[in-house]
Amino acid sequence: MRSSNNYEKGEEYRGHIDKIIKQFENEHYTSVFFISEKDDTEASLTFAKFKIKEINQKKKYAYVTSTYEVIKKGRPYDKDTMSLMKSQLALSDALQDLNIGSENKRFIYGNVHKKDIYNTKVEGKEPDEIIYFEICDKPFYFWYYENFQSDKAGNSLTIEIQK
Repeated sequence: MRSSNNYEKGEEYRGHIDKIIKQFENEHYTSVFFISEKDDTEASLTFAKFKIKEINQKKKYAYVTSTYEVIKKGRPYDKDTMSLMKSQLALSDALQDLNIGSENKRFIYGNVHKKDIYNTKVEGKEPDEIIYFEICDKPFYFWYYENFQSDKAGNSLTIEIQK
């Protein structure tokens, strides 16, 4: 009898974490933004949320949800920071299930390819942190706000990039 390793799209990346970019944790959950490498030409950026359980005085993690993007070496990245952030902020309202903060905390994040992210503000506020990393020989900048304060929908948020 032979077993088949047929995965749902993206599922093959959930099985291993090659590099953690950022981890957020509280007493009940952890959210991890990480890289999973398939080979030297393809990898995945995954943001996953896990429920923390303590069993025999050891932390165990149960998968809750995730979102991912497959990155391929040589793929052109022609979108500028403003375009990427607009689309990521528009999606942010739907991705709140990755948030491990309380219900009244709003978590927004994204990735861009240019360092002008360091001169970027959303609703006049700088990101809490910007983390540089490389994947498939391409530069990436992970940015986030852990407790973003605004009543506006993600697609209505104001973005400014100072030159």
